[in-house]
Amino acid sequence: MSAPIFHANYKVYINHTDAGGIVYHANHLTFFENCRRDWLTSLGFDGYFFDTEGAATGMDGHDGKVHFVVSRADLTYKLPLLVDDVLVVTVTEVIKKSASLILTQYIYRSDDDFKNGKIATIGVITLACVMNSENGIRPHRLPTAFR
Repeated sequence: MSAPIFHANYKVYINHTDAGGIVYHANHLTFFENCRRDWLTSLGFDGYFFDTEGAATGMDGHDGKVHFVVSRADLTYKLPLLVDDVLVVTVTEVIKKSASLILTQYIYRSDDDFKNGKIATIGVITLACVMNSENGIRPHRLPTAFR
């Protein structure tokens, strides 16, 4: 396993969990999404919309802006995430395709688990690059900054 490209900590609150205090399975995707957004922000992007040359453009999302949508999410749950855990969530690998990114992400239940490589959740997320236009949402080549 390689060192992460980016990692951040997130606390598990009661609203992330089911009645037993275990993070609801779909909320793992939320932690992965938050980490991807924070990663893009750390690279100087606003995390959502980009112009076709790759410059950050703000949150307007109007026609002519490209953005990413999740087109596939493969998750493997290895350990439960519990209320009050302080998670370490990573972006560990990024594969660039012409109009998509494939990211490998991990969730660890604590800093100690992160240091020891004890993974709680594995996510392989495919982000399709798309553009909003008058003809609908269409695939688009990655912005220059991602190539």
